[in-house]
Amino acid sequence: MRPLFAMTIAIVILGGLKLYMTHRPQAAPGAVAYHEITAPGDFFLQLTLTFDAGPDAFALNPATAPSLLIQRNGQDLLRRTDHVAAFEPIEIRPLVDVVRGVNEFFVQATPTAVDPGASRSVRVRMFQDEAAIGDATLWSEPGEPVQGIVRVVVGQTSTGGP
Repeated sequence: MRPLFAMTIAIVILGGLKLYMTHRPQAAPGAVAYHEITAPGDFFLQLTLTFDAGPDAFALNPATAPSLLIQRNGQDLLRRTDHVAAFEPIEIRPLVDVVRGVNEFFVQATPTAVDPGASRSVRVRMFQDEAAIGDATLWSEPGEPVQGIVRVVVGQTSTGGP
């Protein structure tokens, strides 16, 4: 009688688990559709480095290591593997798919000169219809490359549009 009772308990538990697993996807709430509204206007980014940038000499493959990298949503907006001169404004134009609200950009720049005590910076400015709408400066720890996330909030423009 005990073995029959043990088998019945096992069948009930396993059967209940199987029933739960087959009906679970149907009971889960559906994914919420999220639609970002594209902001009107012509946008571009302008970057200015306070140092000469070049590929990382210690990278696994220095030939393809970026000296300057700008990404949005994991997609490269700019990837340079050559020498980037200091204090030369670099523009990413046109900047497409800018949304109303928060726009985040990942910036990474590798200095060519090795100076363990020097901090470096990258100034990032965002423009909408030739007017500056965002300005941020990223600083490095002494001797480290400059990297970080720049957040720019794009609101409603005064040129009309919803």
